[in-house]
Amino acid sequence: MSVIIGGGKGFVGQRLVKLLREKGFQNVWTVSRKSDGKGDTITWDDIRNGNIANIVKPIKAIVNLAGAPLLSFQRWTDAYKNEVVQSRVGTTKAFVDFIRDLKDDKPDVYISMSGVSYYQPDSVKEYTEASEGGDYDFLSRLARDWEQASEPIETKFNVRRVILRSGAILGSTGGMIRSMYWPFFFSLGGPIGNGQQPFPWIHLDDVCLLIIYAIQNNHVNGILNACAPQLITNKEFSKTFAAAFTPPRLAIFPMPAFVMRTLLGPERAIVATDGQKVIPRATLQSGYTFKYPTMEEASQDLSKLYS
Repeated sequence: MSVIIGGGKGFVGQRLVKLLREKGFQNVWTVSRKSDGKGDTITWDDIRNGNIANIVKPIKAIVNLAGAPLLSFQRWTDAYKNEVVQSRVGTTKAFVDFIRDLKDDKPDVYISMSGVSYYQPDSVKEYTEASEGGDYDFLSRLARDWEQASEPIETKFNVRRVILRSGAILGSTGGMIRSMYWPFFFSLGGPIGNGQQPFPWIHLDDVCLLIIYAIQNNHVNGILNACAPQLITNKEFSKTFAAAFTPPRLAIFPMPAFVMRTLLGPERAIVATDGQKVIPRATLQSGYTFKYPTMEEASQDLSKLYS
């Protein structure tokens, strides 16, 4: 059976493809804007036209990881904001139509990413999957609309649906660790602002293993907070990551919050300058066991980027 991954060439997608194949999934198809000429790549036009349905059937799972980067230094123009929305909501709608047209050959499960930006930043309040949100700012509304776009897959087509609200994804092959490795290596890293903001996070492997767990277990459904169970602040993250190097590094050079707001703009900078205490209650209740439940364990792996 096939697994189709929207955004399979990205940071999370590449690792997910590798882990799926290690676990015996042979027919893994990645969806991207253009085909790379390999037999396991399909395009979004293929999904929209439905002309590859007979090639990929039967389908075990569809996973949508697509989305233009939120924290890149791309100018935060109206045009780019629209790209951010369409790369998430638009691709979701493409999968909705694709699944609709599969008739009696629908996948066992549809899995999509979302983000903890769904929850309003708060240094005290603790959020679980049952907490309200989605109406605070651009990013929270984006998460809400992204999640709602896939509702017909469950309500109309009776396909099991899983949504992962992810914290900061930490992996040595990309994302924030790749950009911050060398400053911390040379003891030039530190927290953002005063560092007291909550820092919801998850190791790249746990995101991918949670997706695979959801594919393999029919009882897993609904919203799952894809965040490690350990609640930490940005300052605690910085100190723990720096201490994992050999020899340990310092983390005493904070990044002023106004610099982040200048670089990213206030709508995006809030992801780094503020935060939420997010608890993966439903994730743990599903039976998933985190590979990296603490920042100490995750940092030991992440600090080995070039060792």
